[in-house]
Amino acid sequence: MAEIDIPEKFEGRVIEICITYLESPNEAVAIQAFSLKVLEKLAKKYPEIIPEIKLIISDQLPHQSAAFKSRAKSFMKLFP
Repeated sequence: MAEIDIPEKFEGRVIEICITYLESPNEAVAIQAFSLKVLEKLAKKYPEIIPEIKLIISDQLPHQSAAFKSRAKSFMKLFP
C-alpha cells in the first residue's frame, strides 16, 4: 500500500486500519512501521490527520524499537 495508489474510496478505511495498528501495543513492530509509512503517504493528501498521528507517535516512541523510531523520525521530518 505504501508503493501503490490507493483508490480514493478506500483511503478512509486504510487510514483507520493503519491508525489502529499504530496504536496497538500488541501489534508487530514491522506492521506498525509499515502502517506509519502508509499514513505518511496519505497525510500528504489529508493533512488533517497529521496531529493525530504525531500524538500517537509521541505516545508510542519511548516504548518502541529502532525500526519504529526511524520511521517516526522520517514522518516528523516531513511534517514538522
